[in-house]
Amino acid sequence: MPRFMLPLAFWFAVIVPGSSLAQMDAGDPHVAGAVACADSPTPGKRPPNLDCAVLLHKNFDVLPPGPLVWRFENFATTEAAHGASTPASAVVEAGGKVWLITLAAKGGRSKGATFVAETELLPPIPRGPNYEIIVSQANIGPGAKVMTHKHSGPETWYLLTGEQCLELPDRAIRARAGQTMSAPAETVMKLNIVGSAKRDALFLVVHDSSKSWNTFVDWQPKGLCQE
Repeated sequence: MPRFMLPLAFWFAVIVPGSSLAQMDAGDPHVAGAVACADSPTPGKRPPNLDCAVLLHKNFDVLPPGPLVWRFENFATTEAAHGASTPASAVVEAGGKVWLITLAAKGGRSKGATFVAETELLPPIPRGPNYEIIVSQANIGPGAKVMTHKHSGPETWYLLTGEQCLELPDRAIRARAGQTMSAPAETVMKLNIVGSAKRDALFLVVHDSSKSWNTFVDWQPKGLCQE
């Protein structure tokens, strides 16, 4: 299958419930049964009629001093979350809560926040003249199949419900509700929803905003998540 890229305004990933990825036509991603991850019509919040939505695009100029992690915190209101935000923060709503997600050094806390989680140190973020954070949310079941792809910056997930397994060229990594996981930049990957329940997750990419951030690739996983 040839490589192709989709416009950011329309697609984050292509999720194909119960169908073969080989049926995807690289010249026409609008395949019957595919679920688009479009920009949310309500910025910062996924509408209940969309399984997947890009919640927010946030641009900033300078990476915070590192090494860096993503910090996930809750606030009572969006106004309070915005008041505690930094240039490298994003404020979204998911799972009935207001989230402040901040790229920062390990161990910090925002005033007035309820701390939820902090990732391990992130894989390196390729340097650029400026940067973009993309925050998305997807609530999809174990029958969904996500096309193999890569990003120009590291991707991170925080799972609200369910379980997932991410296959990379050299390993598989897993996470369940309440946990985080990250994947390096420019690394092909295949996301698998595992277990019997739907998986609801926030996921983020931070990257050099001068580059395309999402690319679908022709790569055949080894099936490590099924072992």
